[in-house]
Amino acid sequence: MFEKAEITKLSTVKENILSQITILGEGLSKHRTDVLEARKEMWREARIVIRDFDDVADLSIFAEEVARNENQYAESSKQIVKLKKMLNEPYFARIDFTEEGYEPIEQIYIGRYSLFDDETKTFHIYDWRAPISSLYYDYGVGAASFIVPGTGATIAGEITLKRQYEIVKGELLYLFDNDIAIDDEILRRELSKTADAHIKTIVNTIQTEQNKAIRAEAHTVLVHGPAGSGKTSVGLHRLAYLLYRDRNSLSSSKVRIFSPSPVFTSYIAGIIPELGEEDVQNLDFPELLREKAKDRRKFHGLYEQIDYLLTNPQNDARNMWLTHKYSPDFLNQLENYVANYTPSFEDVMFNTDKLCTGNRLEQLYQDRTKSSTIKSKSDRVLSYVERAYMEYLKANQKSITELFNNIHDENFSDHEIRIKFEEEKSIVMRDLVSRLRPRSAKLYERFLRSYATKTGLPRNFAKQCMNMEQLYYEDALMLFFIDILTGQIPQDKTVKHILLDEAQDLSHLHHRILNKLYISSHFTVLADANQALYKSISLDSIQELKTLYPTAKDIPLTKSYRSTYEINTFAAQFLQNPNPDASYTRHGDEPQVINTPNQFAAVLDILEALQGEYNTIGILLPTAGGAESFHKQLKKVYPKGGKPLQESGSAAFSPTGCSEIAKQFPSIKLIANEDSEFSPGIMVMAVPFAKGLEFDVVICPTMHSASEKLIDEELRNRLMYLICTRALHKLYLLHHSE
Repeated sequence: MFEKAEITKLSTVKENILSQITILGEGLSKHRTDVLEARKEMWREARIVIRDFDDVADLSIFAEEVARNENQYAESSKQIVKLKKMLNEPYFARIDFTEEGYEPIEQIYIGRYSLFDDETKTFHIYDWRAPISSLYYDYGVGAASFIVPGTGATIAGEITLKRQYEIVKGELLYLFDNDIAIDDEILRRELSKTADAHIKTIVNTIQTEQNKAIRAEAHTVLVHGPAGSGKTSVGLHRLAYLLYRDRNSLSSSKVRIFSPSPVFTSYIAGIIPELGEEDVQNLDFPELLREKAKDRRKFHGLYEQIDYLLTNPQNDARNMWLTHKYSPDFLNQLENYVANYTPSFEDVMFNTDKLCTGNRLEQLYQDRTKSSTIKSKSDRVLSYVERAYMEYLKANQKSITELFNNIHDENFSDHEIRIKFEEEKSIVMRDLVSRLRPRSAKLYERFLRSYATKTGLPRNFAKQCMNMEQLYYEDALMLFFIDILTGQIPQDKTVKHILLDEAQDLSHLHHRILNKLYISSHFTVLADANQALYKSISLDSIQELKTLYPTAKDIPLTKSYRSTYEINTFAAQFLQNPNPDASYTRHGDEPQVINTPNQFAAVLDILEALQGEYNTIGILLPTAGGAESFHKQLKKVYPKGGKPLQESGSAAFSPTGCSEIAKQFPSIKLIANEDSEFSPGIMVMAVPFAKGLEFDVVICPTMHSASEKLIDEELRNRLMYLICTRALHKLYLLHHSE
């Protein structure tokens, strides 16, 4: 059925993989024995031979040797795991490439990981991230070239064959040749699959424009495109690529992923290891605050803030303040206020003697560089005063002793005099510290009073916010920002690259925090301005992000691959300026708009009609309150034990359908807080939690609550666009009208 050469190639590769697993396994067993013996010997020696510093040094060398053996054991274990994965699908593509000026045709097989033969000193398989592998993603048959990273050298030549494979459990199922970048048939097959609990790798279907973003040489990139264009996948694959390309200078411990929500974090979990690298730490802003903020008060979460924006009028006091607090002008004024803060200074005295003048302290405090903070300036002053006290004590020991002896009518020892002197000094230093380093809350409160006076915003509300036991999310962020500006939270120079997803949903404040806290980091910024929901917070134009990241390479993605053509076309009606060419052509069922007086019965009918065909079903509503209410009502009629719990009102719903649905999906999950995780099944959630996610099927009940009626038309359209574009295969919208 297949060419003999291809069968032989696959057999040779599998034999080589098994051989390497055997060799590593034998070495692993020996490493394990050596590690255990070395540990025993080290502790035996530690109990007997430690007599002096030289013995301690010898033991330290011994410990380093044990650590080296342990590292070798761990590395071998990881390599075996990787090789076992390769047995299932060693490679997915091949290109035959002839370099200009050279006659031999090189057969390049491409897989998730590389496979090198130590005996022949050749690659059986090239890692998808290798420079030469970019030929597969960027070119069809014909002239082709790739750039060698770091050197900038261009290798040109000709591709004479381009072949794609499907290998499952080590067996070749099919192969075919094509002369374009990635064959449509393979891409359609991948896109037609049902969704899993976690995002999938796309190494065998990366499109040319996606490959350009993944392999971009720029330190910082801004990748933007429509919903379903693969931005998240591109960002994650770019991280894996950078960790591969810059492995001598960049490690997973120096990389962070900032996720839009913990639900999203659970959705992308494990993909970096799947791509061959150590896992990367995922963070979101609430987690960052809990980890680093100096103000230890609890705070309301992001979703409380979002629900507030959706369910309260815009002229409400908090909403008015929110619009200002997240604005660039407010932040500029706050930064200037903190930078220009100057405490009052007085002469520092001991008894009647002047140790240093207030004028001298003020001179020391004044800015010397742009990077000076309140902390660095106050440290300078405090260090000077500390030295002044010590010099005074050294020069005036006798008179200080006489002073304390006379005051207390005792004869103190030198040690006791030193304690008395330190007590007097501590009183002065505490007062000085309180003036030099005001609490961030105090600075913020003063600034809010001043800002309210200038703008006419409600001053009492600002004061109430600062006196709350549980802060609003926006104020917790602002205090954290001030902590960074004042130097109370030190800049983290260990982080070298940050992946920032759903960047349009982050305010100017969020972006400033990242840029000031992670001062040594480059960024991969992912965004879609059409998914910016909240005017007070979101950045609704890509130009704003370009301003925030002026050195970023601008990389647009133009095609949407997630949803069917019919769903994408339907979703486009909610955009102000839809792009008719944005959708990849994968056909499916038309979205269904269902007029029903009973939404819960309609949902049950839809579930029965699906016949257990799909893994993930999202029931999406605009607000967390609406999602909780809908979930509560749906649970009452959802089948359990083969029968609905109470009359659903559905004429079509059958006992058989009850049984089948309950068997596949025993329960309906509510995603309503930051501890929830994405998982297969039926999930009821608010739209903000669905950011970055995708479902086989999406059901959208009508917006019917009183609070949801406050949503204006523009926001309603953006919510509908986001809801529709979460669906991979089927979309249902419910409404009720006479």
